[in-house]
Amino acid sequence: MAPDHREHRRLYASMAKRSRFFAVAPAKADASEETGGQVEIGFRYYEGLAAGTVMIGQPPDCQPFAEMFDWPDAVVPLRCDGSDVADVVGALALDPTRLQEISRRNARQALLRHDWAHRWRRVLEIAGLHVAPALEAREQRLKATAALIDV
Repeated sequence: MAPDHREHRRLYASMAKRSRFFAVAPAKADASEETGGQVEIGFRYYEGLAAGTVMIGQPPDCQPFAEMFDWPDAVVPLRCDGSDVADVVGALALDPTRLQEISRRNARQALLRHDWAHRWRRVLEIAGLHVAPALEAREQRLKATAALIDV
């Protein structure tokens, strides 16, 4: 157990970046009475993506997910009950080239599309405000880092 939230996040990120697979499911997937059927993208998708993992589970059936995670194998689907996890993970483990492609593609997309810099730019654009040079510099660093990732 981590002593505070900062340490917890550091440990969580450290484990995620060393994980080959990362289980994901839509937010509150098991609480339809709370969601009223509304499907949302949980934070785990962004965490697994940024860590360059192969996300396995259920892609959320909603338009924002289709728009923001629109590349092949963003999430490798599993049955909701997980009954096929051994078969899916076993097949993936036998194809190291595909595993590497998925991992790299996910990490690259996180840099190019899902860093907070991209969200902040959009907020500034909507508000009609100027984008600071520091934000532009960060975006350039993200692009440069993404360019180093072969997909």
